Amino acid sequence: MVLSYYLIKYPYTAMWYLAKIFKKQDEVVFYCADPLDYEMFKPIHKYLTHTKIVAKNKKVQLYLKERNIAYSKMPVFPKLVIMGRHYPHKFPVNKIIKVGYDHGLYQFKRWTDSKYYKMFDVYFVSSKKQVKTAYSKGIFNVKAIGYPKIDDVLFNEYSAEQIINMKAELGLDLNKITILFSTTWDIAGLSALDVWIDRVGELTDKYNILLTAHTWTKQEKIDKLKRIPNTIYLSDYNITKYILLTDIFVGDYNSLIGEASILQKPIITFKVPESDRSIPEIHKMIRDISIQISTFDEIYQAIEKYLEDPLCKNEERLKANKIMFFKPHKIAGKRAAKIINNLLKLVEES
Repeated sequence: MVLSYYLIKYPYTAMWYLAKIFKKQDEVVFYCADPLDYEMFKPIHKYLTHTKIVAKNKKVQLYLKERNIAYSKMPVFPKLVIMGRHYPHKFPVNKIIKVGYDHGLYQFKRWTDSKYYKMFDVYFVSSKKQVKTAYSKGIFNVKAIGYPKIDDVLFNEYSAEQIINMKAELGLDLNKITILFSTTWDIAGLSALDVWIDRVGELTDKYNILLTAHTWTKQEKIDKLKRIPNTIYLSDYNITKYILLTDIFVGDYNSLIGEASILQKPIITFKVPESDRSIPEIHKMIRDISIQISTFDEIYQAIEKYLEDPLCKNEERLKANKIMFFKPHKIAGKRAAKIINNLLKLVEES
């Protein structure tokens, strides 16, 4: 347990019980440690009532304020707390129900020490396969709910006309194929950003090019991406709707690959080496569902392959989707909220 847990445990516990006695507790609190956490939480939030959002830091506060989303600061004294990171130690009272969820799709990164998951009463994951993996590690509090982040995109079932309008609003040339380049965090050799950052501009004469990077990517690289002429850098924390607009998705070892797969997009990936942060099973899955390349020069042939055969790798993606996602789709947020509300009822009845 981190040192801060022991520093705040006793004063926080005393204040929590006082709040309970004087009926000053919050029913449900969402502890927001990063803007992406809120984007992941939104599809759950809409099915919950009386939920207070707590911003961890100024970055999150600014993000919420810009969107006119009310928030509070610590300390708060909830009956139940939800979070997308491993911060249950900030709520050091056993009677507080703690609900956690993965802030990325499936398990593209290795599971950390099981003790960090066991601190939760319930931990949401996107698939039954993840539940089996968790059980094998002695983690028995996991529940498969699907992936709330994609609920709205799948539920709305955008028409071709809506897609065209969205492309026009973004300023895309409707006569060009649209390609989205994405990358994971530039650590442990899993990012291929350096392979394409200096050359992606070569594609702009022929294609619409959208760019995005992991939010923890070094700022100088993000600034460089934003300066590439005739491309559009996507600054949004949630870019799922932009994947919907693309004709071909390009990645490396990032979990957005899974979103592209469920949205039935052809995928190209740059090969990256295995590391202590990656999983051999995921490397194989990425190889199966995408056309893999090692150098930027190979991307031209990969693009042409998909233009000639749009269904290339489609069967492999459908098979992978069954592993990564819990069905039925579109209701993951509602499913999670139902579990949360049932937990809250148990607290109130006890």
